[in-house]
Amino acid sequence: MGVVVNFILSEAIIIPIIVALIRIKKIDKIYYPLLILLLIGILSELASFICINAFKTNAPVIKIYSLVECCIILYQLYLWKNAVRSRPMFIVLGLVCVIFWVIETIVFKNINTFSPYFRVFYAFVIVLLCINQINAMMFYQNAVLLKNPVFIICLAFIILFLYQIIYEASYFIGSDKSEVANKIIMGFSYLNFFIYLMCAAGIYFMGGSKNDPYSHYFNGR
Repeated sequence: MGVVVNFILSEAIIIPIIVALIRIKKIDKIYYPLLILLLIGILSELASFICINAFKTNAPVIKIYSLVECCIILYQLYLWKNAVRSRPMFIVLGLVCVIFWVIETIVFKNINTFSPYFRVFYAFVIVLLCINQINAMMFYQNAVLLKNPVFIICLAFIILFLYQIIYEASYFIGSDKSEVANKIIMGFSYLNFFIYLMCAAGIYFMGGSKNDPYSHYFNGR
């Protein structure tokens, strides 16, 4: 039953996808990497569900998706940053993340087992980048940020990946050894549901260059 409930909650990713499909003509291309990530996310959830039932583990799916998620989010944050001087930093971060993943997954040959190190590392990187993005927006903007899609998505990323760091630590400890760790692990699906709602809200406020009240933030710096 737990697996089914987790699967149903995880498929709430369809909510922001539906919102995106409804508003696709009004969404600027700068947001497309995020939309692609959502589509890949739902395929990952389906693949995980199938692998768990067929092979009793979804480790390979999680491993591959983690790398894809990391690279797409880094690219999306780079686009939102809209600063040529930041390009080398994002390239270096991307290469470091890929090398980290290859060493952990390929070199040590543990693609079929769960390992927290890469997921903790790239989660930490994304949290720092999102905090930096929000700080920049608060400095450059006088408008209400609660309707800014970038602010909403970055806030969602901060919440999600901070929890992911705690989740991976709890999983490493083991739910059978700590009641708190068990609750943290079980709560991850519910948090994902909340994050998907935040993503749906962010997508709702996305607009093209003419009707997005925040597009000047990307085009004028």
